[in-house]
Amino acid sequence: MAEPYAMFIDGSPADAASGATYKTFEPATRRHLADIASGGPGDVDRAVAAARAAFDSGPWPRLPPAERAEVLRRAACRLEEERGRLAELEARDNGATIRKALDADVGAARAAFLRAAWQAERLPDRVPGPDGSVLRRPPLGVVAAIVPWNFPLALAAARLAPAVAAGNACVVKPASFASVTVIELVRLLAACGLPPGVANVVTGPGAAVGGALARHPGVDLTVFTGSDDVGEDVAREAAAGGAPVRLNLGGKSPNVVLADADLDAAADGVLWGAFFHNGQICMAGTRAVVDRAVHDAFTERLVERARALRLGDPLDPATDLGPLVSRQGARRTRRYVDLAVAEGARVACGGTGPGPDDLPAGLDHKAYFRPTVLTGVGPGDTIAREEVFGPALAVIEAGGADDAVAIANDSRYGLSAGVWSGDPDRARATAARLRADRVWINEYPIVDLSPPSGAAGAWDVHTNELDDYRARRIVSECPGRGTAAPYHVLVS
Repeated sequence: MAEPYAMFIDGSPADAASGATYKTFEPATRRHLADIASGGPGDVDRAVAAARAAFDSGPWPRLPPAERAEVLRRAACRLEEERGRLAELEARDNGATIRKALDADVGAARAAFLRAAWQAERLPDRVPGPDGSVLRRPPLGVVAAIVPWNFPLALAAARLAPAVAAGNACVVKPASFASVTVIELVRLLAACGLPPGVANVVTGPGAAVGGALARHPGVDLTVFTGSDDVGEDVAREAAAGGAPVRLNLGGKSPNVVLADADLDAAADGVLWGAFFHNGQICMAGTRAVVDRAVHDAFTERLVERARALRLGDPLDPATDLGPLVSRQGARRTRRYVDLAVAEGARVACGGTGPGPDDLPAGLDHKAYFRPTVLTGVGPGDTIAREEVFGPALAVIEAGGADDAVAIANDSRYGLSAGVWSGDPDRARATAARLRADRVWINEYPIVDLSPPSGAAGAWDVHTNELDDYRARRIVSECPGRGTAAPYHVLVS
């Protein structure tokens, strides 16, 4: 039977003020999964008021960082204890395979809380500066986090963990049709000792809830992950409310395969980057830019691996790819593939959805699409420039490293990239020329599950998420005036 899911406001489950709910369905089977509270602007007001009170007068921002870190570590432990149950909910809610849900979703959520706890205890709130100045990093206040459907649990954790570790209060708006694990996460945080109002979740339609949250005058920062179009709307709403906004939008990331690459390793990495979670990831490596000298040999390996991927029930551990999030996602992928062929590309494998007899009984074949490799793609073709958000990989020939870099950089996106080469110096030099926020060399991991360590490493101050949720104020202290010396804010 479908389970009812209320919102979570000020430490307790909360129905929508209107009493309205909406149904969500499992992508793989179209079975009714949950009845979700359908909130509106009034519910956003309640949640922001609770967060505002928790920040302005509650204990959480005033606790020592070590005490906040302890709550986050308890949450990480509970996530591990609840791993199987949460992974099954994630797989049923958005079509993720159970392997992806167990490792990437629950694993990344757990890592986010461990990372934030580690940073909270090690990164100072006050840093001495020149001429008696001090750099202070106080929490910002109330953070609105709007998270998408592709990684609801992991991305909600990635927003909540550093924000609350820094001392903020949060209101989370999950995607309408993938809300279940976000609600479960906020419930779990409350059970681990997070005070009422510090983490709240409001569910409901994006226009009614997300827009009201982004423009709310009680919000100090809006963080959004999702599509370009919705990101533009969120930015406008946040501007109307006077709060800053941080956007993580689409991508068309390149994997550059140079002539001296280990082709088997490159084929494995490119396959992973393109088809992990059906390519429904903003960092998906959906362009393979391959040196002409190894193009045919590389493509042969890639196609062989793509054809071996198994479509099936996402709850079956043997399944490599489950459904897309909806039938609409499968239709969108088919439209892009058909357009690519019309523009001159060739389908090396895939290109269609499975038939009704190609999947186990009970699965909705119309929500599935075969992993597709397209060759003969030109750098200016639509499939090479627009985000598909489906399992379609464009293979583009390059006439050497310089041409590969030019093709890779010829994109309005710059989220991530990969370089494959057997020469470390050449790989690093090529990576340095790519215009992307992050570039991987001879790997394309997408999700970082590495644990924190006692020494500076991947999670050192240079990649510190806590600073995204702290204000930076340079102050000048006035010596010789006793303990009540005032602070003069120079930069805020």
